[in-house]
Amino acid sequence: MSLTDFLSLSRPWTAAIERHGKRVENRERWLPHPHLLRQAERRVGQDIALHSSGSYSVDDAKYVESVTGVWYARRDVPEKALTSVVRIAGLLRPGDECPAGQEAWYFGSFALVLDDVRVLPTPVDMPGALGFRKIPEPQLSDVLAQLDALKGGK
Repeated sequence: MSLTDFLSLSRPWTAAIERHGKRVENRERWLPHPHLLRQAERRVGQDIALHSSGSYSVDDAKYVESVTGVWYARRDVPEKALTSVVRIAGLLRPGDECPAGQEAWYFGSFALVLDDVRVLPTPVDMPGALGFRKIPEPQLSDVLAQLDALKGGK
């Protein structure tokens, strides 16, 4: 595994991925930006860390609750921290068929398809950023050590 990058998500979307089987990360706002689409294409098949940003949306929390039955208040989702590692399994573009079981999560535009979700036992505090960014040290070492521990040190 060559984990180097992270992607920030507003809260509570990280909880939906980590706890409720959300396996698409919608990025409609990337469609008008070819450089962002190319960045995503280069990362298919790679691991990235998910960052739970400082932003929180009550409307998004209401949507997550409508799908899962669980309300995530601000305090329920780590803030400004790396919380998990996922593999980007593919990309969805407008008109692509929604993956089975993701109908409630895919909004029909551009999205990353995620799999192999590994939740970190301890969130790693770090400021976020827009788009794909490099994980700085010492946070990268902390994430890699936690992933190693999840695998039993193998």
